[in-house]
Amino acid sequence: MTPEEIGKIVDVAKKFGIRKVKISGGEPLIRRDITDIVREVSSRKLKDVSLTTNGILLEKLADKLKNSGLDRVNVSLDALNPELYKKITGGDVNKVINGIKRAIDVGLTPVKINFLAMKINICELEKIMDFCRELGAILQIIEFIPIKKELKNYYYDISKIEKELEEKADKIIVRKFQNRKKYFIDTLEVEVVKPMDNSKFCMNCSRIRLTYDGYLKPCLLRDDNLVDILTPLRRGENIEKCFLECINRREPYFKDF
Repeated sequence: MTPEEIGKIVDVAKKFGIRKVKISGGEPLIRRDITDIVREVSSRKLKDVSLTTNGILLEKLADKLKNSGLDRVNVSLDALNPELYKKITGGDVNKVINGIKRAIDVGLTPVKINFLAMKINICELEKIMDFCRELGAILQIIEFIPIKKELKNYYYDISKIEKELEEKADKIIVRKFQNRKKYFIDTLEVEVVKPMDNSKFCMNCSRIRLTYDGYLKPCLLRDDNLVDILTPLRRGENIEKCFLECINRREPYFKDF
């Protein structure tokens, strides 16, 4: 899809009450036209335009992203130890750290750090918390979903983390969206994202996703109910019906029976 096509889809999305857009991937910063995409989306006068990235290219692009209208970034950071980070992602953690600091410097704030909790990296959590506290970043601890059998050994039960956070927190707020808890510990803000077998994760979800190849995706965890929006857009057809069909196909992935 071109940046202009994405902008046209956002125009229609606004008619259905969408006021926030998050650009993610994959890795969105590898697109050569990413600043054009941000500019197209932000020109629609939305409440919030954010971007999720692995942070490797963030230091280089932070200024351009800010100047294109991006409000803030989420950065994935699964370890601060260089060897462990490279083992998990294959990348250089120092590039990510520099990218996070540059994002803060140019005002892509609040920066949110996404920590995917796994057995292999749970030993890094305290360091990550200190890192976020030092920089004034918000920490999101995300439960790992082992979508393949061979990944089950990496799963870590984050209810243990929740218990520790509850004991340390000065204040706890529960967001309506996905019933997420936010823990305030001194100057640090921590949010726990727990989707596994959690019907409340689905209950208040109002998100629609647009895939890179032009499909509306009603559910993060499903690929069998997508709605083609790019084909009718390029034919000059009314694409409002695509949003209606996408909404009609929504149903909770995790359910209480």
